Amino acid sequence: MEVKIKTNTISIGIIAVLIGVLGVLLFQMYMPKSNMTADIVQNVQNENIFEGKVTNVKVTPGRVVGFTTYDANCIGDPITQCDAGIDTSEYGELNFHYSHNMATKPCLHMFGQEKVIVDILNEQGDAKVIRTIDTRGMMH
Repeated sequence: MEVKIKTNTISIGIIAVLIGVLGVLLFQMYMPKSNMTADIVQNVQNENIFEGKVTNVKVTPGRVVGFTTYDANCIGDPITQCDAGIDTSEYGELNFHYSHNMATKPCLHMFGQEKVIVDILNEQGDAKVIRTIDTRGMMH
């Protein structure tokens, strides 16, 4: 009887471990790599990083993910001053004021809604926004 209980306990333990390993493998297999924030940040190209300032709401340092909603007030040539709207669940819509060279970095919302990563650097709103799509070859 005692041997049978140990065998059942060991069998149940092995099955639980196998189910756990299978679950992790399935999660990794079906999780789209392009949506994983860490992968995007590690593999980002310089032309996809924008430095500027959040101008419309009080923010705290940290990282948030959002989606672009507009480009506005784009003035200058070739260095352009722009405002981009970024919809976030943490702050609502951010207004991100930034400078960029239109010849090498298209505006953040130029190709429609884009997923972006916003690294808020300080409480004054200084931030870096990382574009998550590859825009090389999209400019004429």
